[in-house]
Amino acid sequence: MARRLLLSIGLSLALFRMFAPVLAADGGKAKNVVYETRVPAQTGTGTLQFTIDTSPIIFYLTTVNTKYHVLLVRVKNNTAAPLVLSKDQDTLEFTFANGQKAQGLLNIPAVDRATWDGLETEIRTAVTYPDLVPPREEEGIYVYVRIADVKAPRLRHEMPMALTYSIRSLARPVEIRQRAAAAA
Repeated sequence: MARRLLLSIGLSLALFRMFAPVLAADGGKAKNVVYETRVPAQTGTGTLQFTIDTSPIIFYLTTVNTKYHVLLVRVKNNTAAPLVLSKDQDTLEFTFANGQKAQGLLNIPAVDRATWDGLETEIRTAVTYPDLVPPREEEGIYVYVRIADVKAPRLRHEMPMALTYSIRSLARPVEIRQRAAAAA
């Protein structure tokens, strides 16, 4: 009986040791960072919802012309009025945990014509900063940040703590924060 008990314990420990790395794995490298905020309609009812869902690895691997990292901001307009955008007057700023800031670019053709012209026509059409987000519709806003501006966070696979999106047609900038940080 004692022999069987020792054998069972030994077998259990061997199995645990074999599967412990799998049990302890939490997918840390592949964990997504989700940013989200809602802003009440300026007039009437409804909200504007801003969402980003990406991973640090995807963000830092996704580049345009080896000059820019790219981030997709989903803007869902749950109001009865269009959200008017301005590629020349809207801005987006990245803020990292250590206070470092980096300017996002919304209008690549204005700052880097050669990179823009190097993209296929279909891609340019898909990633152009829209003029508006129609009522009850969703648009994808592609934001670019210079690789040189995020070298330190890139090495640490660090995502921004928040993005501040200033839209000319809104009274206040929209603070888009990481979901965990927003809930805290």
